[in-house]
Amino acid sequence: MTDKQMKTTTAFFSIINVILTPFVFMTMWNWYVIQLGANHIGYWLSFGIVLLIDFLIYSPSSVNNLAYQDSREAIEFKYRNAIGGTSIIVWTLAIGFVIQIFA
Repeated sequence: MTDKQMKTTTAFFSIINVILTPFVFMTMWNWYVIQLGANHIGYWLSFGIVLLIDFLIYSPSSVNNLAYQDSREAIEFKYRNAIGGTSIIVWTLAIGFVIQIFA
C-alpha cells in the first residue's frame, strides 16, 4: 500500500471513529447506565461527553510526536491506530449487544 493510500484510508477511518464513538457511547449508556437511574442521552450529548473525556485523559508523549511527522513510520503508525480504533469501537458495540441480549 502506498503512502497516499494509507493516508486516505487513515482519514476515512478517523472520520468513521469520530462519528461512531459517540454513537457507541450513547448506545452503551442507554443500555446499561439508565438501569442505575440515569437519564437517556442523545447523540450530541454523548458527543460532548466523549469530547470531555478525551480532553481529560489526553497526555502528550513522545509517541504523539509521530502525528506531526510525514515519515513512512509515522504514516504506518497513524494507519494502524485508525484501523485499530475502529476495531475497538465495533467490538465494544458487538460485545455490549451480546451482553444486552442476555442481561
